Amino acid sequence: MKKHFFTMACAIAAMAFTACDDYDIIQTEYDDMLVNPERQTVTPPDVDADWQLELIPDVGRQADNVFVYKDLKYNNIFSRTTGWNGGCGGISTLLPDGSILWAFNDSYFGVVDAAERTRLSGNVPLNMLLVQRAHNGKVGETPADLIALADYVNWTDPNADGYLYSRTFMRHPNAKGKTEEAIARGEVDGDQAYRIGGAVVADGKVQMLWRGARVMTDNSNGVTMTQYSLSGAIPEGRYGTAVNDYKPQSGDFLAMAAEPSHLFITGSIPTGQAVFADADGHSYIYGVSGQNIFVARSQTHDLTSPWEYYVRDATTGVMRWQTTFPTADEVARSNIMANGYLAVHPTIFCDNGTYYMLTQAVANSTEVYLYSAAAPTGPFDNQVMLFNLPSFIDKVGITTYAQIGNVFAHPELSRSGELVVSACTKAGNTADNYTYAGSADFTRPFFFRIFNWKAAAGK
Repeated sequence: MKKHFFTMACAIAAMAFTACDDYDIIQTEYDDMLVNPERQTVTPPDVDADWQLELIPDVGRQADNVFVYKDLKYNNIFSRTTGWNGGCGGISTLLPDGSILWAFNDSYFGVVDAAERTRLSGNVPLNMLLVQRAHNGKVGETPADLIALADYVNWTDPNADGYLYSRTFMRHPNAKGKTEEAIARGEVDGDQAYRIGGAVVADGKVQMLWRGARVMTDNSNGVTMTQYSLSGAIPEGRYGTAVNDYKPQSGDFLAMAAEPSHLFITGSIPTGQAVFADADGHSYIYGVSGQNIFVARSQTHDLTSPWEYYVRDATTGVMRWQTTFPTADEVARSNIMANGYLAVHPTIFCDNGTYYMLTQAVANSTEVYLYSAAAPTGPFDNQVMLFNLPSFIDKVGITTYAQIGNVFAHPELSRSGELVVSACTKAGNTADNYTYAGSADFTRPFFFRIFNWKAAAGK
């Protein structure tokens, strides 16, 4: 593993750097650091020009023999000007027809100035689902293929209030801060909300976990499960001119297949940030509690089948499955990360019999780590600092960011075995998402493709 060099001068330069005033996007590069000569002997992959990738030079900030590219095509797909134009999150789930379901928390809706990339108006529903349509089994990769399943306030009149605002996709049943009239106008709840979790496809349905939370504190108050039918057709563009919202009824895409299972899991221990359907017939459900990651599994891929939890025996130290939800003490001693490694919003996937976890080291870190294990239960070991997220992002206006997070892997987007990763950036404060050029490119995902990533893991 190469060392990571920082200088005070680079840090000061990063804080001071801004783009030009003519709103041209600046193709930013990594900090001016030492070039690692070892990379001169490694042959880069043969990349199709149609993929629109831009190599990030190795300057001592990624694993040996790994090639990291900005994915300009996917960055463009998620650079929106009407309706959904940003959000925190980016958990993806592959659907049976090749489409991809995307889940976001706080999402920006309304209208964006295409040249200045400024959010002109809008509201911020507390969660939202989008679908990226497939064509003949292959996912579409144009902006028109990405459709928000939005319940729009005003669909047709750009001169009226609430134009292309949306209501929250999954509203918390205990939210009490807004009247029904206020919700109809596009106002959002300020007390209770659902935060996105992992999802799995089972028996022709999407089963998704939502963490109930108090908006101001984000403390957990239980986990809800929803089930959606996949029998309906994906909408073309927005839902239609006769109905200005997306409230799926029977026969529509993602219509409710069953009543939501509120408090499907009770208690304050977060569960379900990641879900992985393994070839062994189980779905594995991961939770992050403080510095510990614990795991449960369902009896079948169907999350409504009985669950059991992987817990370390207090006396023998042996990990075993139990049917009762673990206590805080049991979670604390059942960490599936070797050596006390830390993880934030983990993504778990399998490749050729090896299980991998990709995650940030800690919240807001630019370091993206990869771990591996022989089983979906871990222990996840062989820590590799895969790459560092850039200190600058390609956008007009200010190119630095205050925070970066929601780092997720998307194995279903791979074209030739490379690993696809997204990350969301945040501005310094909420007002900065609206008030200056380039503000629409905060609080949205940016994408990277990592080639030869298994070499970093010794595979």
